[in-house]
Amino acid sequence: MTSEMLIGIDVAKDELVIDSELGIVTIANTAKAIDKWLKTLPAESYIGLEATGAYHQLLCERAVSMGKVVYLLNPRDMRHYALGLGRRGKTDRVDAQMIRRFITAERGHLRPYQPASTTQHQLALLQRRRATVVKHRQALQKALRSVSELEEPLRDALTAVDGLLTRIDQQLDSLLTLQPALKADARRLESIPGIGRQTSTQLAVLFDRVPLSHSDADVAFVGLDPRASDSGQKRGRRRVSKRGPSELRRLLYNCAQAATKTAVWKPYYQALRAREFSATQALVIISRKLLRIAFSLWKQTGAKFDAQKIGCLKNAH
Repeated sequence: MTSEMLIGIDVAKDELVIDSELGIVTIANTAKAIDKWLKTLPAESYIGLEATGAYHQLLCERAVSMGKVVYLLNPRDMRHYALGLGRRGKTDRVDAQMIRRFITAERGHLRPYQPASTTQHQLALLQRRRATVVKHRQALQKALRSVSELEEPLRDALTAVDGLLTRIDQQLDSLLTLQPALKADARRLESIPGIGRQTSTQLAVLFDRVPLSHSDADVAFVGLDPRASDSGQKRGRRRVSKRGPSELRRLLYNCAQAATKTAVWKPYYQALRAREFSATQALVIISRKLLRIAFSLWKQTGAKFDAQKIGCLKNAH
């Protein structure tokens, strides 16, 4: 066996289909089976697998704890990669082979997976579930708002959902209390006009877990970076990449909307509109700036927002 091994794994609820230089094997997706298999690998093993809800977490955590490098891949990227290879079929075996081929070619550009702490994991889980509740609340309101006969039951249902959201927010705050430094940093981010409690919590968890080196990496990670579409002499329209956590992008966009109503951000928003940016474009620009400012404050211990230090805002007044 070589001292280095690259491995592609297709993850399902009950089993793992594994492709390596030793061939294809299938094992159960259980701690006992995973540990037994991991012990057979060389020290320098690089494992690629797609994010699949919660089914990948056990393998990721066990592999990292045994010193293996894990790459957690975006399923959408893998789907496009397979199409680019001209694959005509999709099976667990084919997917495992494709993942192995991908990490062989792209390993130098991939970020190794870092397991979350218990508190980080619980915070992220609650945040995702809160986002789901908000999504269904909006769908319920839209579906029934024009039915006059159901106005009262709808109002009661929305009140109940709002109560549930309040309970989730209380649990999030309780979890943050277990990490006083993280909670203090999250509250510092709320000094930025427009940033609210949910966004500050998500940003604090992101900055605490992911080792981002600079604000450009932060913007790219969240998916607010502009994506070029140029060819020859043609300069295509720029759109945000949307390659990061969609719920955080939604929250930042909402924060930008709130920020435009504040004395700090309103002149800047008006200046953008005067330059013929659409309302959506202006809000995306402000979302990006809110994210950059939050990252800058995070890096400065104890720092809070100061509008006089933000060049674009000084020029807007």
